[in-house]
Amino acid sequence: MMRVLLSMVVLVSTPVVVQSETVQMSAAEQARAGIVLRPVQDRTFGDQIRVLGQAVRSPGATTTVKSILDGRLERLLVAPGDSVKRNQPLVELHSHMLHELQGALLRDSEALRLAEARVAAGQQLLEVEGISRVELESREHQALAARIAVKNGEAELRDLGYSDAEIEHLLESTDLHPVLAVRAPTTGVVLTVFVQQYAWVQAYDPLIVLGDPESLELELQLPPDEAAGVRRGDLVEFVPVGRPEAWGLAKVVTRVPQVDATTRTVTVRAEITHGSENLLPGVFVEGNLIRGDASRAPSVPESAVIRMGASDYVFVRVDADTFEARPVMVGRFNGSRYEIHDGLALGEEVAVEGVFLLKSALLRGEEG
Repeated sequence: MMRVLLSMVVLVSTPVVVQSETVQMSAAEQARAGIVLRPVQDRTFGDQIRVLGQAVRSPGATTTVKSILDGRLERLLVAPGDSVKRNQPLVELHSHMLHELQGALLRDSEALRLAEARVAAGQQLLEVEGISRVELESREHQALAARIAVKNGEAELRDLGYSDAEIEHLLESTDLHPVLAVRAPTTGVVLTVFVQQYAWVQAYDPLIVLGDPESLELELQLPPDEAAGVRRGDLVEFVPVGRPEAWGLAKVVTRVPQVDATTRTVTVRAEITHGSENLLPGVFVEGNLIRGDASRAPSVPESAVIRMGASDYVFVRVDADTFEARPVMVGRFNGSRYEIHDGLALGEEVAVEGVFLLKSALLRGEEG
């Protein structure tokens, strides 16, 4: 305790110059006094309630990439956090099922070639009455069946992610290559990887989760009686817990119509309209939910306002070394900030920490 008191004495004893309602401190003296500045910002005030919650991924913001075939993971081409584009290879999968599909397509393709050759020969024979019309139609039906089999085989490979160029190369080269490149179905960021290289996977096993890291919303937990008055479109002003400078804004999307059996609260979902860049999924937030009509007004943090005599004051930074003790008319309090009716303009910088030392310096200067 003595150590704390001594440090307070040292800070208050810094050589400051006081003139009328201003206090002058150099940058070094401000650092020793722990002066922290924040701009005057507009905030929403109205019928509000304090809320707690967390940032979660918006519904539909993620895509799970699954294996279509059984096989062994030959190469893992991405890692969590990597940005990927649509159709970019994610993993390479060695599969005997793919080997069988390629072989079946080559066999069907050769059967089609022979069937079409028999149809062409049959047309020539029909002209010289070498075969009957029934025989020619039978050959045409065989060619049609072979053509359908080829189309089906090509469609199966396209479902696996093969391009037309890759299918054409397979038919021309007749080389079987049972390694499948599993590609990204959409542009996004790799959020989760479920598999390891050389691992065996089965069809429809999840491999990778892709998503938009900035597609977030708030999930707020409210007591049932407070949640009853919440409506779609109500505003939510929030900050990540422990980061009061990272202010954000959201709008209520819906209220889940049930009470959680464990927490005995109702979940309210809110779409983030400002401040999502300061969040990650799972980050806890706190703030105010403004129900119904609301108004915007200049505001300052609670710590910026100090009482002197019968009036409220804030210390406004006039220049690099000068602070002015300015009287203000405060209005509503939202749990962390005061509404300012008069005395401040948006953008002005006010002291939010070290205010007591500025007040002490001002009073000592007046007494001197």
